[in-house]
Amino acid sequence: MSLRSLVLLAGAALLGLQVLAAPASAGQRVALVIGNASYAHAPSLANPLNDATDIGAALDRLGFAVTRIDNADQVELRRGLQQFSLAASASKMAVVFYAGHGIEVDKRNFLIPIDARLRSDADVEFETVPLDLLSRAVERAKGLRLIILDACRDNPFAVAMQRSGATRSIGRGLASVEPSGETLVAYAAKEGTVASDGEGRKPNVQIAVTPDEPERVVSPEPAPPAPDVEEASLGLERAERRQIQMGLAALGFDPGPADGLFGQRTRASIGGWQSSQGGNETGYLDAEAAKLLLAAGEEAARKRAAEEERKRAAMRPGRMFRDCPECPEMVVVPAGSFTMGSPSSEEGHEDGEGPQHRVSIPAPFAVGKYEVTFSEWDACVTAGGCNGYRPDDRGWGRGRRPVINVSWDDAKSYVGWLSRKTGKRYRLLSEAEWEYAARAGTTGPFHFGSTISTDQANYDGNYAYGSGRKGSYRRRSLPVGSFPANAFGLHDVHGNVWEWVEDCWHGSYAGAPTDGGAWVSGGDCGTRVLRGGSWDSLPRGLRFAYRGWYSSETRFNGLGFRVSRTLSP
Repeated sequence: MSLRSLVLLAGAALLGLQVLAAPASAGQRVALVIGNASYAHAPSLANPLNDATDIGAALDRLGFAVTRIDNADQVELRRGLQQFSLAASASKMAVVFYAGHGIEVDKRNFLIPIDARLRSDADVEFETVPLDLLSRAVERAKGLRLIILDACRDNPFAVAMQRSGATRSIGRGLASVEPSGETLVAYAAKEGTVASDGEGRKPNVQIAVTPDEPERVVSPEPAPPAPDVEEASLGLERAERRQIQMGLAALGFDPGPADGLFGQRTRASIGGWQSSQGGNETGYLDAEAAKLLLAAGEEAARKRAAEEERKRAAMRPGRMFRDCPECPEMVVVPAGSFTMGSPSSEEGHEDGEGPQHRVSIPAPFAVGKYEVTFSEWDACVTAGGCNGYRPDDRGWGRGRRPVINVSWDDAKSYVGWLSRKTGKRYRLLSEAEWEYAARAGTTGPFHFGSTISTDQANYDGNYAYGSGRKGSYRRRSLPVGSFPANAFGLHDVHGNVWEWVEDCWHGSYAGAPTDGGAWVSGGDCGTRVLRGGSWDSLPRGLRFAYRGWYSSETRFNGLGFRVSRTLSP
């Protein structure tokens, strides 16, 4: 196998880039892709299924007949290897990718099925699949064999094994593998170390090729090592090696110093990528291959940059979006901190609004621009959600008026339906999030300042607050957005309808969370908190700090809610 085929296949299979030429005919290239993520007796993993999808798609584009196995127990894993062994024996090229838990015991590696318990080191032979079995399956191929192991994580059973009085050595990560012939083995981390599950889909790999003739020098014209390794390495021109170095860097690998990029004999180190080359062919990489690698790297870098920009844009404060036509319009609220509650000097202050305390909101999140409307609620009912409940509008009208006569339990049924419909995590705001989002950086009782009028919100205008004046009493809700938004772009945070939040009722903030999370331990969880006041509230009940409460089953014409959505990083 030439170094050209090694580099280009590794780039394609590991990074999902199609850089190999015409696909082979059916049966000439076979691949088995395994992703184990949902473990019954060990921590589940976030990325194996994502990685298996990416690797499988890349191999499919390269002309491989791909067999996919997800969340395999021991029987399924062994059966899959047995069937793949037969396919590999009739192929010219065979690839196995495994992502999931793997462990090393006494310098032997084992793949972990999802049903393994491993209460002791003696259970390993009975409940796992030895890597040797996988190696024997792939080695039946007549040409290139490639094993990619994304299993270099901490042993999740190590503590239990040690407690049971383990008599064998239990290592970290995986031990090195010595395959035969032209078998290429790629790891997620070097021997004895571990790699985290991570959030991305790009493996950090090490590659080792075991030659048939380990003593063979692989440069086109064997020669003693020269002082200038760069000039003597694998017959490459200086400019070609520079191109490859740039391509590897663009692909996300750290190439290291230029003079160590390629070695003349059996091993060269490229950052986290180690390669040994040998066999019956010379290891010559020509300029055209270098250009392909560089182009692939540049394209990968562009895609990564675009994805990072998309993620940044999704988290940008002030961004407005809808996840579906009938979904609430959402506004991204920035991370930040604020003082929650009110001072005793604030007009209308109650004991339950203290003690004041500093709360930090660690990450941006999305909040409904308006209170949930009748039209949005009715869409839920029409789609078979919200328990089929159609609240009475008292003859005021539906459409863009805030939904009323909904309990906390009803509100929870709506956010559950919305989450299922969109695949996003919709929820009620925590009490701290509600006050932070409503204040939008202000510190007085209202986002308008120290007073409020019925030109700014819908409440009982027969009463005034502070130096403010009396106004209208409309005796009903108004369509959402009838009054100006606060600095975060949220409408009707004062008045119109009370808004349910997630928290259980506590009589004060003594012991309240300071991270913005909902307070759902202790207290009275049969009673839930309401914020913001409604169309029939006195103006003091519209203050940021005012806290209302009702049984989670209560419905009446002043109760509504606003939704929140967790944003993915």
